[in-house]
Amino acid sequence: MKRILFFSAAFTICLYTVRVAYTESFLFLFIPWNLFLAWLPFFFSERMEAVQNKWTKVFWFCCWLLFWPNAPYLITDLVHLRDRQDVPFYFDLILLFSAAWNGLLLGLVSLQQVEKQMLLNWQVWKVRCILIVLFLLSGFGIYLGRYDRYNSWHIVTRPWDLITDISGYLSNPLQHIHTWAVTILFAAVFALVYETMRQFQLHSRIKTDSNTL
Repeated sequence: MKRILFFSAAFTICLYTVRVAYTESFLFLFIPWNLFLAWLPFFFSERMEAVQNKWTKVFWFCCWLLFWPNAPYLITDLVHLRDRQDVPFYFDLILLFSAAWNGLLLGLVSLQQVEKQMLLNWQVWKVRCILIVLFLLSGFGIYLGRYDRYNSWHIVTRPWDLITDISGYLSNPLQHIHTWAVTILFAAVFALVYETMRQFQLHSRIKTDSNTL
């Protein structure tokens, strides 16, 4: 799994490098940076799987939760897609889609690793409820990143600004319909893609078991 994730991300970086060489411009410099941030939740979820101590697992889970929205956030970089004179439109389309795909994939795979750890301690229905909350938190995190321009580290560098804005959204939800619409729509998309991935894996596992028998 890790190998194909690496090659997929490397493909995106290669596309970006070609674009820089061809245009002599660093216009999409955010792509490698955002891709790096998308790898962090995957790294944290792997660390969570690797350790045995309960509180160490909690620590890595908190790190994962803080950075997890950075992975699917790459989907929103598609807003930068437009026809430009210096490079063919289809090239930027493939570049931005490739980055978005990598972000979504890294986010969902890391979530699957976290879910496996939760299933070791909690019942399935409880884990499903937690997943719904996590999808909503991810959608909300994407809104904060795309529209309010917050980053994960602002919880340390700008905690009061972050708390104030979040409190405003929670205390007056009807005045922030756009915020909650973005949150719910992204959460719904992630949940649908995640469940689709789960069903494909389940179908593949059942088919493999039946062939073995």
